[in-house]
Amino acid sequence: MTYDQLIKNHLANYKRTKLAITKPENWRGGVKEYHYILPKDKRELNFLSAYRHETENYVKAEKIKLHQFFHHLNSSQAMCLNFFYPLIVEHQLSLVLKVLNLPDEQIEEAAFEHILPGGEKTNFDFYMKLKSGKEILFEIKYMEKGFGKSTSCETLERQYQNVYREMLTGKIRSGVDELEALGKNYQLLRNIAHLEWGDERLLVNICPGQNLKLHKEYKNVMDKIVVPELHKNIRMVTWESLLERMNDQLEEHPSFSNKLEKHYKEFEEKYLQVQ
Repeated sequence: MTYDQLIKNHLANYKRTKLAITKPENWRGGVKEYHYILPKDKRELNFLSAYRHETENYVKAEKIKLHQFFHHLNSSQAMCLNFFYPLIVEHQLSLVLKVLNLPDEQIEEAAFEHILPGGEKTNFDFYMKLKSGKEILFEIKYMEKGFGKSTSCETLERQYQNVYREMLTGKIRSGVDELEALGKNYQLLRNIAHLEWGDERLLVNICPGQNLKLHKEYKNVMDKIVVPELHKNIRMVTWESLLERMNDQLEEHPSFSNKLEKHYKEFEEKYLQVQ
């Protein structure tokens, strides 16, 4: 059984046992039905129970546009909101900086679905601006089979000539066909294109340790495409290691909310305890 099939089976069981919903739903109006999909009018159940109402209200207040398939339990956007928003509401977002080994930094701004200034319209799943001026760009993945390729050669060539050729200057190894590399690794290289020399921007990719396809694609891009000088600005972090370090932080500080501790146990149960 493939990794994505394991995840879908796990989430189908989660839907039945934890959300008490047994009816499958179809996808895009098709005939085939799937148990890991929620009814569209119950998509708020994709927010974990401890902070469900607060998260739903926050999304409305901030006018965050939910993805078309947000009602799928495997939504990486839901995963992102479920992980970061409780830290925002509990004023503990700095825990993420400690986990990323940036303990002396302070957060000035944080946002979901953030677009950097300029003509290029890439959405970063989560974004932090620190008081030092450093920016952290988060790319959130779950059971995706890849970071995303470009499917239109004509559109890709136009984007490359008008936008990404300049943005990728000096960031791609000598001898690499930049247009071909961009097509095969579109999302990852598009994100990397936003990095700057020095330490002003850090790109953090988060995905499960078991999603080997994502790790393979990331390793190939780092080993064969991106110049070594830029590697310090790019990280791949597994959800498992991130949660382990988060839990360590929570245990070391008893004053932190017990609600947070319970929340991340539920997070792990929903997304990572796959058998």
